[in-house]
Amino acid sequence: MSNTGRRTVLNRRLVRLGGIVKRLRERADLTQAEAAELIGVNRGTWISMENGTRRPQISKILAVADKLEATPGEREKLLALAAKPQEPGWMRPLRGRLPEAYSELIEIERDARLIQAWEPTMPHGLLQTPNYARAHARRSLLEATDERVEARVIARVSRQATFTARDDAHLSVVLGEAALHYQVGGPDVHHEQLQHLLTASHQPNITLQIMPFAGGAHACMMGSFTIFAFTDDDPPVGYLETPASDYFLDDETPDLAHLLNTYPKLKADALPPAESRELITTTLQHHERRTQQNGLPFALAQE
Repeated sequence: MSNTGRRTVLNRRLVRLGGIVKRLRERADLTQAEAAELIGVNRGTWISMENGTRRPQISKILAVADKLEATPGEREKLLALAAKPQEPGWMRPLRGRLPEAYSELIEIERDARLIQAWEPTMPHGLLQTPNYARAHARRSLLEATDERVEARVIARVSRQATFTARDDAHLSVVLGEAALHYQVGGPDVHHEQLQHLLTASHQPNITLQIMPFAGGAHACMMGSFTIFAFTDDDPPVGYLETPASDYFLDDETPDLAHLLNTYPKLKADALPPAESRELITTTLQHHERRTQQNGLPFALAQE
């Protein structure tokens, strides 16, 4: 994971906090030196607080809220952003078995209000069945021990449960048609995954579109990506996952601007949701006919 990506994730909350601190200072018509003196810190400490380069002490944030007359809502936001993010309970037993970037991904995914993803060859992690996730991990992990594979499956399931429990987030995925045909885990797991995609496509907080083979060239012929959008005053974050590493892109990088421009084009080139469901259904029926012709059973894989 790049240093830029790490700074993006770790500083995202601090930058938001700094923006509120700056607005409070400007509303009070104070210079940075005057505000620093008011709460009992030097000017350099105040500047680092405004710029989001250092996590301030809670006592200093309370002083900012009191001295600069923050509203109750502003005070609540300041304290929430100053607090160190808490790791989800389900991640604690998985320490050491998941990539270092996973905790950053979980934090961003948990805060996002809109998740937009392009996946050309496989379902997005929030749309994978446990059996699919297990089969994929066994083939893709460099050291696919049972322990590491199951850690990935638990993480996938837990992320999905967190997303499903929310009523303030939306998932929009453009999925390449190839993802409907790769038989990851064999016929039974493939069948289960297709059914799951069909079910998920009917959920009100999920928009699923398929990029058809017949559509020809489109806006992103290589690579997958995810864009996480938050509140109006919090800039989006891009996420790129590669076999070698994971990268987070902030609003200062031209790469994120490229992703933000590309995703609407992908949605425009892809089939609408209703036609996408029809294609998934057709693929599912075709798969069932082929499986029955070959005399294979349709019992879901027990792994």
